[in-house]
Amino acid sequence: MTPVHTWMTYNWQASLTTLLLTVGLVALGRFLLFKVPAFAKTRNHNRQANRLKIKTPKYPGRLNSSHKVAFFTYLVFVIAILPFIATFQPQPVWQMLLDVFVILMVYDFFYYLMHRFLFHGQGYFRQVHAVHHQARKTNLTSIDALLLHPWEAFLGNALYIVVTVAFCVAVGRGLHVASLIISILIYTQLNQINHVHFPEKRFPQKLLHWIGDKHSLHHIDMHHGNYATITLLFDKLFGTFE
Repeated sequence: MTPVHTWMTYNWQASLTTLLLTVGLVALGRFLLFKVPAFAKTRNHNRQANRLKIKTPKYPGRLNSSHKVAFFTYLVFVIAILPFIATFQPQPVWQMLLDVFVILMVYDFFYYLMHRFLFHGQGYFRQVHAVHHQARKTNLTSIDALLLHPWEAFLGNALYIVVTVAFCVAVGRGLHVASLIISILIYTQLNQINHVHFPEKRFPQKLLHWIGDKHSLHHIDMHHGNYATITLLFDKLFGTFE
């Protein structure tokens, strides 16, 4: 008989499945997306700009360090944390979707606070975040999502992990693998899309262009709003929407 994994037992199979399916879906999604001529054009436009940026002094070191921090943060998550919260146990579809919604909105609320008051405050972390703001509105492309100080790369990913674990502790159960995959995909891909330059403003890129354009306003300088990353709900609620 197949062993039944309960809440807070080490379920490496569920963790590995979450990792492999997430990576596979990202690869498949990009493969299919770039078959659409409008998105292929966007990719080529961003790639050309990225090639020029990678030749400048500020990018190679920052990209390398942010990649390393993100890799080791997720490695710890997948090996030491995810197996305790991932489960194959059947759950209602409405519950899985609600889990995704709550986790992402709670994450976005705390990220809004961290971004506005820590990264744009007057202390050390303002200088940390200033690394990311070397990417300016007029020249924002996909590579700029990774132009991060190591501390910012760590804190952003760690916040998502903490919120996800705290949610599981609060409700007293694990998250279905499907819920984890959906929330991870939305979290990671929206952070990338926020920095992509979409040259076309019509369908099928109209919404994505709007998302990227609103975040680009944040990159005018260190004194502009639009702090949230999943939605702009909290910017609208707290008066920092531009």
